[in-house]
Amino acid sequence: LKLSLMLTELLKLSLIDTELDKLSLILTELLRLSLMLTELLKLSLMLTELLRLSLILTELLRLSLMLTELLKLSLMLTELLKLSLIDTELDKLSLILTELLRLSLILTELLKLSLMLTELLKLSLILTELLKLSLILTELDKLSLMLTELLKLSLMLTELLKLSLIDTELLKLSLIDTELLKLSLMLT
Repeated sequence: LKLSLMLTELLKLSLIDTELDKLSLILTELLRLSLMLTELLKLSLMLTELLRLSLILTELLRLSLMLTELLKLSLMLTELLKLSLIDTELDKLSLILTELLRLSLILTELLKLSLMLTELLKLSLILTELLKLSLILTELDKLSLMLTELLKLSLMLTELLKLSLIDTELLKLSLIDTELLKLSLMLT
């Protein structure tokens, strides 16, 4: 009878283990959802950064268009300078236009610099994509490690389940022994 009580207690413990297994599965699911939310947050931050870079690029393009317009004005001023050379009375204006031409050359250099900045921006975008790929690979490595840990936990749970099954078998044997004891008492 004491053995039967002990087996009953073991059965209770087995049921508690089963409930713990269920809780472990629920916690695992919650952890997976938390990781997914973390990934979504990272993607949101990356999109915000890309939007900021896009705004910078738009501003640079706007400056480039302004420089292009200034270059057109510079070419027009060059034509005016040619006309001023024909007319001797316009020498003063010619000097002014010469200065404007010098400014035009400066603006041309600025335009070249703007084009160089555009190329650098393209390279920056390429580097950003490479960085994104590196971050994705890092996340995949983390996920791989997490999966390894989950596999270990699964193996441990499998062992616990085996122990639970053994406890169940022991309980069955205890019940059989109890029945045999009853029969023995009846025969006596």
